[in-house]
Amino acid sequence: MLRLPRLTSVLGTVVFALGASSMASSAIAASSIVVGATEDADSNDAICTFREAIVATNAQASYHGCVFSGSGAPTTISFNIAGAGLQEIDITSQLPAFTKPVIVDGLSQPGASCSVWPPTLLVEIRSPSNGAYSGLGLNPGSGGSTIRGLVMNGFNNNSGNNFNFNAAINIFQSNGNRVECNLIGTDASGTSNMANLRGVDINSSSNNIIGSDGTAKSYFARNLISGNQYGQVNTRGTALSGNRISGNFIGTDVTGTLAMSGQGAADGVNISASPGPASGNFIGWDGIGDPLLMRNIISGFTFNGAGAITMVVGAQGNRVAGNYIGTDVTGSVAIANFFGVSLGSNSSVFGNIIGNDGSQNAASARNVISGNSFTGVDINGSNGTHDNAVIGNFIGMNATGTAILGNGSYGVSMDLGSASTLVARNWIAGSGRSIRFFGSGSGTTASFINNSSAANANLPALDSRDNCLLNSGGGVYILAQGSSVPNPNLFAHNWWGAAGGPNTAGATTADASIAANPALIAPATICSDVIFANGFEGQ
Repeated sequence: MLRLPRLTSVLGTVVFALGASSMASSAIAASSIVVGATEDADSNDAICTFREAIVATNAQASYHGCVFSGSGAPTTISFNIAGAGLQEIDITSQLPAFTKPVIVDGLSQPGASCSVWPPTLLVEIRSPSNGAYSGLGLNPGSGGSTIRGLVMNGFNNNSGNNFNFNAAINIFQSNGNRVECNLIGTDASGTSNMANLRGVDINSSSNNIIGSDGTAKSYFARNLISGNQYGQVNTRGTALSGNRISGNFIGTDVTGTLAMSGQGAADGVNISASPGPASGNFIGWDGIGDPLLMRNIISGFTFNGAGAITMVVGAQGNRVAGNYIGTDVTGSVAIANFFGVSLGSNSSVFGNIIGNDGSQNAASARNVISGNSFTGVDINGSNGTHDNAVIGNFIGMNATGTAILGNGSYGVSMDLGSASTLVARNWIAGSGRSIRFFGSGSGTTASFINNSSAANANLPALDSRDNCLLNSGGGVYILAQGSSVPNPNLFAHNWWGAAGGPNTAGATTADASIAANPALIAPATICSDVIFANGFEGQ
């Protein structure tokens, strides 16, 4: 059964990382440079270009036409480019990476604002010829930087400086940075795709905040990160922790009501690290800040096998909480992903929590994982994924728990050897089946405890066992490739239906403990039961 001590030990790492992540930069700049032109030149003249401003920042001294004022870091690069409207800085070759702390402030351009959403952003940094290079780089020495108020697009060539990882923003061995109020992968209106290869790439870096830290500001910290070809936000490399991806629109347009076109085979957020681990990272609410400010909308990733959130090699002890996954900004209209959340398949994927860890406000930690075309939560254990948890979510319901917003095939799917997984206190409704338990491999063990499948989560008698689910194809579907359900599994304190217990057919149930499933207290018409089957899809 579930090895709770191991899961708890991993959560200790999460809490530690959260404390560290609070150190991300909010410093006031000590020195400054003003960019006054859209040219991409590096020439010894009186004009200060953005490229030259990077060189001056790293040197902590004036360079060509860029006057370095003040002393010390971080250095603010502000913009005062003559002319009305959008100022397009066309990058023609790889920019130097920052090696000193910097605040790149696109909101300093006259007329720019992020005080309301959608924002008015007037500095666009782009690769118009799809060059084989990345956009902005934060390299070792640049920790504590902020990138704010930019439109970034066109860095979409799968070759060159950073093969397969060219991105609008690359963070490499640099900690405590912020990326806020940017449009990444779209045009300046936030309504049309202008892809980068990737949006934000976090490589061997910790305690970075992509979006909101959960505190109110005079501007929106939200980023729109959409339309990028191979992914919107991803982590990779050696040990990284404490990163927060919060409060963003990912995969939608700037209104959060429509999917962004042209996202290809991209995922929304990909957490991985090799050799790793990627641990103690937060997607959404961190348990401390304002949950409304930290909610991500992650929707629109429809490619077969793509997920709003994927956790693969090295993902350990990460947390997904308080997000809308597969819906619009209201949580009431579907904007489908193929998978909502996908975990696996590797033995280094463990200790991750989707939802509530039991110590925080249940409503704030709840994810709405609904409207996805295939599966809400998919846990693939083919290579040993283990000890993960799905707790306290709305899966297949709208954000208020008052209406069905189903996932196409399954609410939660457990495949091929996923071991010791806890699925508890969720409302799972409106899908083909609530929970699919599939596989022939050894080690396929899970605990499904205290789940609900209610068409209306606000029904009376809402307690730790909740109510009951409405699914068209059955509550729990157990598909074993042999003659019985592999390895012990517990189905306890779930509301199954008017019969007060499961219906079994086909396979024997000797290895499945179906205990203490109480009689229904809600109307009998809204519930389903458990189906056991042999072969493939019960054949």
